Amino acid sequence: MSIFKELLLKDYVTLAGTVFATGAIFLSFLGIFYSDAQLILIATFSWGGCLITDLLDGWIARKLNQSNKIGKEIDSLSDAVSFVVTPTVIILSGSLIGEFPIFILPKEAVIIGIFAFIFCGITRLGWYNVSDKGEGYTGLVTPVSAIFMVMVFITQYHFNRLAVGWPAYHAIMTPLSNFFGNTLSIVVYLIILGIFNLAPFLQYGINMQKKRGVWVWIFTIVGVFIAIMIILASIFTGLNINIAYFVGHIFPLGFIFCVIGYIIHGFLNHLALKKKGGS
Repeated sequence: MSIFKELLLKDYVTLAGTVFATGAIFLSFLGIFYSDAQLILIATFSWGGCLITDLLDGWIARKLNQSNKIGKEIDSLSDAVSFVVTPTVIILSGSLIGEFPIFILPKEAVIIGIFAFIFCGITRLGWYNVSDKGEGYTGLVTPVSAIFMVMVFITQYHFNRLAVGWPAYHAIMTPLSNFFGNTLSIVVYLIILGIFNLAPFLQYGINMQKKRGVWVWIFTIVGVFIAIMIILASIFTGLNINIAYFVGHIFPLGFIFCVIGYIIHGFLNHLALKKKGGS
């Protein structure tokens, strides 16, 4: 029997996500080769396709009641490429061409954090495959940690372009950018997010598990809207380009704070469950 006869519609959607991720990796490498940060930004748009297909394959599986063993394996392997490897390639590319200010650690040092992020992310996917799903889940899911790192790059990219268009704003915000977006900070983010992927102190109940898909849909739709705004504004000249950069700088920060809130919720829920179990 041909292997393609065993694949269902949801599996092809999952594989489409892998294509988007592969495209993002290629574009990121081209960004390094040509020292062109805009190619890496385009790579983040390609990566956004991974989020969309990740939503669609689950939705199709539920609506059409599709389930198969090979599909589960493809989904896990695709997640490893889309939400573990690709975000690190984007971050590495951005660092090597100088998008993140150097502080203590050289730009090449982000590889340290990348190793930790990939190690923990792959482990988390394997752990999820063999664990008892039950109600809810433990640890930070890989798409969320991936969103955080990709948004860090997008935020820094657009902030760097405001140095020419809006120098006054850029000068005011530079200390914060240098503190939160330097090479040392990037390494710390990667390591901490990797740990959070496996953290037993982050617990999410069945309600969050049900709502997570809704929130990801919201994030994706808002993200697509922001991308369209940036592209349309960039078509024009003068002030509109600076507005596009400002939008690209501010809105991804909102995503980052949402992820932080998501992490805090998991920790507070862990404390509540622990207190309930001890009482």
